[in-house]
Amino acid sequence: MTTTPMPSLFDGMTTGNARASDPVTSRIAAVTVTAAAGQAVALLNAYRQAGHDGLTDEEAASAAGLRLTGYWKRCSDLRRLGCIVPNGTTRKQTSGRLAIVCVMEETPCAT
Repeated sequence: MTTTPMPSLFDGMTTGNARASDPVTSRIAAVTVTAAAGQAVALLNAYRQAGHDGLTDEEAASAAGLRLTGYWKRCSDLRRLGCIVPNGTTRKQTSGRLAIVCVMEETPCAT
């Protein structure tokens, strides 16, 4: 009786910049980086549409159609890169706590 090796969950995965021949850890990283970049673009579009009114991180995630978990990491990245900046105001989140409101910076950022 011959046994066939069980296929890996990651067999044939070529998403991102990883090749199918790359180690599985590289393929997972490529998918993660691609997903994070997509989230950042979606968030930037939400901030752009909000204009001068700005958005809290939570509002931006909701407007971008992102799951309401982990979005704050991308918003933090966008602030660190200077893509969005606090406008000096706060608004209540769904938790009832106040959150800073950010607007998209008028000059292009290094995304």
